[in-house]
Amino acid sequence: MTTALQIITRAMQKSGILTKSESPAADESSDALDALNDILSSWSNDSLCIYARVTESFTLSGGTASYTIGTSQTFNTVRPIFIAEAHIRQSTTDYPVEVISDEIYQGITDKAISRGIPFWLNYTNAFPAATINLYPIPSSALTLYITSEKELTQFSTLATVVSLPPGWKKALIDALAVELSPEYGQQITPAMVAAAKESKGSIMRAVLKTRGMDALPTGNIGRFNIYRGY
Repeated sequence: MTTALQIITRAMQKSGILTKSESPAADESSDALDALNDILSSWSNDSLCIYARVTESFTLSGGTASYTIGTSQTFNTVRPIFIAEAHIRQSTTDYPVEVISDEIYQGITDKAISRGIPFWLNYTNAFPAATINLYPIPSSALTLYITSEKELTQFSTLATVVSLPPGWKKALIDALAVELSPEYGQQITPAMVAAAKESKGSIMRAVLKTRGMDALPTGNIGRFNIYRGY
């Protein structure tokens, strides 16, 4: 268990902004809290920094193809950054739903087709409210399950007590030390940069062990060649 203030204090001491016996002033703590939350917000865009995916269920309406998703939207939940898997449950049977790109969805010539259970899902990823488009249109009330990645929870106050996965406290301290150093005229040493890269890499490797091949980036793999591979 740790607090934002403990992470901030340790980061400022590690970077040489504070001595071992000093504590940050109120305005320094406030600025550092913003920087810490900025780091979490930035890491939220990296799938290998999302240590837990969330599975949720939503009720579909017969004849409705599109649903907004986000806080206070039709699907009222924290807006997903990425949808990893989807399926529809009817009675006790699950039917897989493939997540398709905007290009594939826009290429569907007749989006008004209604044919029982959808087999494609398109996620627009808009902000602050995104949209889920289903094809074909569900013909009755069904239950949609999605497994997604959400933005990392930020520290609301300096005294917020959180339980972090193994390695996360050190990764945040190392990253924050590098982030704050220039603001206080402290030199960013190669050792600090190496420590930040190593500690972040450690938590990413832990996620990769549980994800397998689905965590690897696929967008830039390219075409397959029998002589050279991908």
